[in-house]
Amino acid sequence: MQDLQPEDHPVRKLLCLCLLMFCNFFPCWGAASSGLNGRVVDSSGAAIPNAQIALTSVATGALLHAQSGADGLFSIPGLASGVYILAASRPGFAAYRQTLEIRPNQTFPAVVIMQVGGAAESVTVNGDLLAGATAQPLQQQVFDSDQTIRVIDRKQMDMAGPVAGTAQIIATSPGASIIGYGNTGATKYTITLDGINQGWGGYGGFTGGGSLGVTFDGVPVADPVTGLWEAPTIPQTKMIQDSVVTYGPGNPADRWYTNIGGGVEFTPVQPGNKPYASVSVLYGSYNEKNIEANLSSGLHHGWSTVLAAGAGSGDDFRISPDGFTNPSKDFAVFSKTLKQFRQNSLEFGGYYAHGGGYRSQVIPIAGNPGITIDGKPGSRQYSQQTSGYFSTVPFNSYNKYDTNDMALIYARQKLQLDGTTTLENLAWFMRIDRTHYRTKDVYSLGPQQDEWNNPHTDTVGDRLSMIKRLPRNTITAGAYYIHAVYNTRNIFYNPAYGGAKRVVNSGAKIRSGYFNQNLFALSLQDDVHPVSKLHILPGFRYVGFQTAYANRATQDFSLAPGATLSTHCPANQTSAAGTATDQGASCANQQSRTGIEPSVSATIAALPWLQIYGGYLEALKAPQVGGGGGLFQAVDPASYHLARQHYYQAGFKTHSEGAGLLNSFLLGAEYYHQNYANQEIDISLANGDTISSNGTSSYHGVNAFMDDNPVNHLHVFANASLERATYTYYVITLNPDGSAGLNYNGSAVPYVPSSMVNTGVYYRVKLRNHLAVEPTASFQLIGRQHLFDNSLAAPSPQTMPSYETLNLGAKIPFRYFDLNLTALNVLNRRYNEYEYISSGSYFGTAGNSSLKPDEQAGYRLAYPASPFTIYGDVTVHF
Repeated sequence: MQDLQPEDHPVRKLLCLCLLMFCNFFPCWGAASSGLNGRVVDSSGAAIPNAQIALTSVATGALLHAQSGADGLFSIPGLASGVYILAASRPGFAAYRQTLEIRPNQTFPAVVIMQVGGAAESVTVNGDLLAGATAQPLQQQVFDSDQTIRVIDRKQMDMAGPVAGTAQIIATSPGASIIGYGNTGATKYTITLDGINQGWGGYGGFTGGGSLGVTFDGVPVADPVTGLWEAPTIPQTKMIQDSVVTYGPGNPADRWYTNIGGGVEFTPVQPGNKPYASVSVLYGSYNEKNIEANLSSGLHHGWSTVLAAGAGSGDDFRISPDGFTNPSKDFAVFSKTLKQFRQNSLEFGGYYAHGGGYRSQVIPIAGNPGITIDGKPGSRQYSQQTSGYFSTVPFNSYNKYDTNDMALIYARQKLQLDGTTTLENLAWFMRIDRTHYRTKDVYSLGPQQDEWNNPHTDTVGDRLSMIKRLPRNTITAGAYYIHAVYNTRNIFYNPAYGGAKRVVNSGAKIRSGYFNQNLFALSLQDDVHPVSKLHILPGFRYVGFQTAYANRATQDFSLAPGATLSTHCPANQTSAAGTATDQGASCANQQSRTGIEPSVSATIAALPWLQIYGGYLEALKAPQVGGGGGLFQAVDPASYHLARQHYYQAGFKTHSEGAGLLNSFLLGAEYYHQNYANQEIDISLANGDTISSNGTSSYHGVNAFMDDNPVNHLHVFANASLERATYTYYVITLNPDGSAGLNYNGSAVPYVPSSMVNTGVYYRVKLRNHLAVEPTASFQLIGRQHLFDNSLAAPSPQTMPSYETLNLGAKIPFRYFDLNLTALNVLNRRYNEYEYISSGSYFGTAGNSSLKPDEQAGYRLAYPASPFTIYGDVTVHF
């Protein structure tokens, strides 16, 4: 495959784009500000005092507050021109919301007419959040956006289950599927969005690993070097306010270093104007226990702090014959302090999380005489057919404990320089640690029986952005710089041979490479609206990636008597044998690449309730590194190339407030086509080796979504997707034995469901004063998907069947208490959420002449999904 070379004349292209986008910028720098004056009244015209007013800018998300006086009057001065969402709330009245457009030098007159409603109808709008806090996007903002965005609110998150991790809650988005080996937030999962994935659920075969952006309160938390996000680093979802899924790379101003197929934002609870506290205690199936608490100080002299913490533990639904339950546990703590001054804010945040659990062994679907419960010939065969659908092997046959830790501190400043100019800076430090500890594996006896994997990454970064609002356009300019150091430390050893966590025995396999990664991006984006109904958004990013590698195995490990390390250098194809294998390259190297990412999109307000949008976006990504091979370690680093995403989208959105059955109604659909080119597809094998491939994959399909409150107290949502994904180019460059690989052009991309549907309903029934019941139901269908064939290190024409699940729940709020009951997979469907075709190396059947050929390799292994589970929890509000 031809290497991707640095872009020709990038500076010339950069200057041309700058000139085009700044041509009408500087003459208007001093645009005047506007304001809003209003009065809150009831249906008879009487003034309503003490109503909470929240004004949200659709363009920037900036949030301002006011309160009506005794005469019902309120005022918000110093506003930039643009579209805003005005919301009002007061106990005893139904919530009020209005979209309005404020023009330059205009003081907009607003009359807020609030309707009397019961206590159950009184809702809290974003007015409880401080200006500067991260608010949940409103439907109007989603409607006006030039991108496809799905907001997962608290109701939808709860339908995923009270112990679901953040990975599971994404499944309520169109085109999203989740694969993992547990049933809580403590264990690992892989997220797939429109066929492109993020995370590591335990096994490979996925295209474009680490190709979704993931942020926590706006801070990127995917590893800048490997590109991977570990789901257990955000295990507690009750401290999450909402989640926002963006499809495709997104606008240049909002993009990070892994935003290829999309981006996912997890917004934690935010500081508020009023003090509050809540504590939730849970118990459920498989001895699952969890406690979580949120506490907010309220606003004091411009300062407000929120603190959230949670911890949980439980057993896996897969239990071994010896009674071992493969337990897991997790905890997380988050705090954020915000200082509000005028229209400016300063915030400091900190977060730490730990998630870990024993990994239940992957299970063969059909019986195989070469795979037994204890690894001994003639013993009971281990498979879904012979030992039980949800069975796993005993502790003394296999045990592996995986942990993931993340520590994050950050600071963000938002400054309103004048009525039309906003400046924001974000700085952060992140530490990620992973530990995989395997102390028994009867299927891999010998000098590599045990494993200790302990990689870590330290990251520091800073991002600066500025928004300038002008009469006919809004310009956003920004830049970020990120530096990360990643260590790959891993050892396969056996104490019986003299090995240990830091001691290399003969026959062992190790690595300890250090990758230094530097990332930078310069972005410029314009939102031109020559008329109010048309918005055109040209933009670009100029990005740079620099990766340096050095091997430190001899410093991090000592050698047992008789052990010597092999050496190899992929840059010059030299090698020397040893009694133990070093997977890292013995020679250091450094590579740098840069490129330009152009984009353009547009929206047309065809009707007040109909928005048509479309666009073309490009994004670049550095190749994945790390593991037991790949670039620098096993592949010549001169082949370092940037993967490029070409993303096309076209769609529509409809939005209605208070129109009969269409109340808070949002409906949208998009057609997309994405071409993900020049991928470094590294396939990780069970023995720690990596097969390197190159590929280009093509995806096209349709996503659709809907939200509605058709009658009082009833909320309905639905999502659907159809997709077809193929490799236009897939070439295995090097097999494990060093021989040249084959091409599989035209093959289907594995683990991309052909269709997906999920829907849910939430209803509130008032039984008596202060007592109500809120039943919920949700349904999900995942269509068939192709498998990966590990014996070929290539996609397979074989498929796994579709499956569906039904979940039910009920919430009973009474005064300061909420009683919740949630039942998942209530029909107790048996299905595998992941299957792959084995090469035979995992259970040691490859090359066993006593077995038939289809028993040596080519059989299916699986991860079964959780059976019926039920949970109960009580929440107390203060």
